[in-house]
Amino acid sequence: MSESSFDYFSEIKERVPCNACGERKAVILARRSKNNLPVITNLCPRCGLIYISPRMTQAGYARYYDFFYRADRSAIKGKKEDGEHLNFARAAQFGRALARGLHNFFLPGLVIDVGSSTGGVLNGVREEIPGVELLGIEPSKAESSFAISRGIRTIQGLFEDVRSQELPRAGTILCVQTFNHLLDPRSFLYWAFDHLESDGHLVLAVKNFRHQVRRAGRIDAGVQIDHPFMCTPEVLKRFVESAGFKMVYLDVDEGKSASALMRQKQEGLSIHHIRLVAARAHDIRNETVMIPLSWWERARMRFSFHPVIVYINYLFLYSYRTRLIRRLFHV
Repeated sequence: MSESSFDYFSEIKERVPCNACGERKAVILARRSKNNLPVITNLCPRCGLIYISPRMTQAGYARYYDFFYRADRSAIKGKKEDGEHLNFARAAQFGRALARGLHNFFLPGLVIDVGSSTGGVLNGVREEIPGVELLGIEPSKAESSFAISRGIRTIQGLFEDVRSQELPRAGTILCVQTFNHLLDPRSFLYWAFDHLESDGHLVLAVKNFRHQVRRAGRIDAGVQIDHPFMCTPEVLKRFVESAGFKMVYLDVDEGKSASALMRQKQEGLSIHHIRLVAARAHDIRNETVMIPLSWWERARMRFSFHPVIVYINYLFLYSYRTRLIRRLFHV
């Protein structure tokens, strides 16, 4: 099969409930994706998770990553995707920056990266923390093959297809810029708990959907078919804690000054993400139902995603039209 043989419109779609709390009712936020595909984006009224439904099946997503992912990413970005070598180099810079900033949370031993792409992040971590073992899990055949060619042990396949394999416990599990891509993030969190050493850490870098749409001024600008689930910082924290973890570090780009974000970008980190580190709260996983939002939190979240409010935030905080005003007031 070639890239041109993948057809999103002919793929079977399935309806899914909220993955965090199981709620089936939803508030529709958008009906199109960033590249104008018919995609319904839902906000869970109970816990605040944002997700696509209906969406492609697991088999459909496997075909997407095998044959169409790169073409779709190019269409979304409006330019040709970086080649493997440039992807690897940029990811390695990110990995080095992440390892420097979170050095105390990396234990000796195995580091697993779920959604490891070309292996650059793992390579960067190894450069900063020599002696760690590396293992990547990556759905793209091309990117996993490149990682293997660079000496990064990689299992090719969707996480949902790989999670049943026997794998050793890890001191650190990474899921950086991948959590949004998972079809069942709750199962991933359970898997991560079960595969971490007792004193190990889970490291997440997740796109902040609210920050993303405010920077663009439109909700559909944050919608991609390869992001079945999306989060805000407060929802991500509760989601992780409901799977038996306790949060030990949280860094949110939203609200930082332009100069702080520029320094961060120069170091190699992304600039519209949530970086969260969690440890196991107990030796045995204690699954809890995700705490519902209060009526005030629900109202505030609904308000924050109203199209007019999204655009107003864009206009006053991110638009080039108001750049001079922001500089004058040091915003």
